[in-house]
Amino acid sequence: MPLPKLLYLCINDASDTRINKEIKTLATSFDIVYLGIGRDDSKAFAKPHCRSFHLVKGHHKSPSTLFRYFFTFIKLYFSNRLASIHVINEQLLMIFFPFLWWSRSKVVADIFDSIFLRTNKAWIRSLQSVIYGLPKAIIVTDDNRKTLVPKAFHSKTWVVENFPYAFGDVPPRAVSDTELLILYSGSLGVTRGTNLLNDLIQYSPAIKIWMVGWVYDEPTRQLSQHPQVTFWGVKTQQETMRLASACDYILSLYEPINDNNLNASPNKIYDAIQARTPVIINAEIKIADFVAQNHLGYVMESYYAKDVAEVAHDLLRLKNQFVFTPSFLQTYTWEAIEHKLLQAHH
Repeated sequence: MPLPKLLYLCINDASDTRINKEIKTLATSFDIVYLGIGRDDSKAFAKPHCRSFHLVKGHHKSPSTLFRYFFTFIKLYFSNRLASIHVINEQLLMIFFPFLWWSRSKVVADIFDSIFLRTNKAWIRSLQSVIYGLPKAIIVTDDNRKTLVPKAFHSKTWVVENFPYAFGDVPPRAVSDTELLILYSGSLGVTRGTNLLNDLIQYSPAIKIWMVGWVYDEPTRQLSQHPQVTFWGVKTQQETMRLASACDYILSLYEPINDNNLNASPNKIYDAIQARTPVIINAEIKIADFVAQNHLGYVMESYYAKDVAEVAHDLLRLKNQFVFTPSFLQTYTWEAIEHKLLQAHH
């Protein structure tokens, strides 16, 4: 007997780590119809788990690409008998609002990069109650971000954390008192730590960077070409975890420029636990308190570090002094919480 169909709507090319985890879990109960945007499907890691895979070629900021995306949605929406619709972030809820409204008992909104937390424009924020009234369920990535959802919608808000798959293949780490190897992964840009890394490699030739993920701006592209930097491209979560486990630190910086960054729920914190590799995080981010309390990494006093020599010396001095609580290895895993994603749909 065929499984019920689920339409998964996003503007990603199916390479995103969280999207991959979600689709793999949802595929145990649904036939996935995937609709995304990308230039090619060479890194579409989620594709094998989809019954039907549709990638609109182009960039998500291109009007012609969005036009083709809209009409592909119309075709899929009316040609499939859908049991559920999974929508990534509020922008797509807005674009497809009239259609999704008629199917609102099937819609699950997955909010992990909220437009309402990234803007101070009153007219956009005024739409929040209307948009959040549409889905039957809203998914956020931690308890703190749930508090940022209007109270009227708390009863239908699910917390599905940004935990990684369990990882047990941790190799012995090379120990050096004079060298540093830092992993810079995920969304790579000037608001995520590019400037600090530039300063560190200019300060010392003994500091090396491994970059994994998506480059979003010219300064970061230039960083990727520095002789002290190795750029690995886009990798699966398990491949990234193996690289992380060989490093001294995982960079997890967020420039404190909006509520979305201040309330970031980075998977890197939990990757660090599985890889047994401490993070570097700035104190402005709320989850930095969790890092400090559990001794999971180095907390910078500010994102805007003024003394790069002090940061470099601290990183070298402390890099072998972080101990990871064994129970965390089972608690902070996708396997432990993925059932909540299915419950939100059922």
